[in-house]
Amino acid sequence: MLKKFTRFLKFFTLSTFLLSSSCSDAGDLLSLAFSPPSRKPIDKSIVGVNNFFVDRQFGSIPAQYSEIKNTLGLRYIRILAAWTDEVQPTPNSAPNFSFYDDIINSAPPGVELLVVLTHTPSWMANPANWINGDPRSTFVERWVKPTISRYRNSAAVSAFEIFNEPDIITVESDSVLGLTEPANYFDLLVKGYQAGKSIAGNKLIIMAATTSIQRNFPNVLRYNQALRDLGADGFTDIWNVHYYATSYESVVTNNGIGDFLNGISKPIWVTESGEQGPNKQLSYVETAWPFLQSKINGIQRFYYYQFGETGPIDNNFGLRTTDPSFPVSDLYLFFRDGTR
Repeated sequence: MLKKFTRFLKFFTLSTFLLSSSCSDAGDLLSLAFSPPSRKPIDKSIVGVNNFFVDRQFGSIPAQYSEIKNTLGLRYIRILAAWTDEVQPTPNSAPNFSFYDDIINSAPPGVELLVVLTHTPSWMANPANWINGDPRSTFVERWVKPTISRYRNSAAVSAFEIFNEPDIITVESDSVLGLTEPANYFDLLVKGYQAGKSIAGNKLIIMAATTSIQRNFPNVLRYNQALRDLGADGFTDIWNVHYYATSYESVVTNNGIGDFLNGISKPIWVTESGEQGPNKQLSYVETAWPFLQSKINGIQRFYYYQFGETGPIDNNFGLRTTDPSFPVSDLYLFFRDGTR
């Protein structure tokens, strides 16, 4: 009974996409229904990895860098510079950059860092702590500008990202920024981009990706479309995307993800993408990533999420885990050995 219901759901979903698609798109949708995307080799030279260096179970900061660069052969690393109470406990205290200094100053030659500037300390929830009554200007003045100024001369840092997944709230105090409204994130992006370029004109300044662009299709796509319509591609050097799961139909359907991203004028980076389970990662990236490249022309780079994770093995995205039965994933072995 469950199998029949599952088949019905798939048929219903496909029928919905077909009814809203053009003839050519309908052909793609039917092709996907009867012949899902096949696995193809990935180009490791355009692959990076997310790593936040907080879990020392995977080694010291230099050891993790060495493993990513020398063992796995990856040069692009996306790191987090979160504005937290630990970094700046009060409005009147100076930011403590020591942890981020350790990460950035430890980067070996040849590694390129994408630094994500995100989150807010708890005291940002009080409007009395905002500059000119504007929380987004405060974020730029108190966090974006000091951080970019500090690392603008770092040879390892190639890009700064203005926030992360603004369409959801993961830290309570972030709600004061109002970023679940695209117009408010656009306001933050414009301020952050202009500040970043004025301080470090030789670095890429890129927009935040939303949550996975096919999530709750077409809701997250609409957030991206709203940013495009506001003019976001004029205030980012890269159009930034997250992509998890499959939902391949949402890529090829008329006015779907493929049509949207193929209309973007800037190069595209997929800065988060991955699969749960240590024996599912390789098949996922060898299916999803080549499929996306075949349908979206501007993709330049993929960042796997993530290097190491300490959670339960069944829903673990890590190339490395703390589970002794699966210390590394099949994708880790592929990066290390170059074979399936």
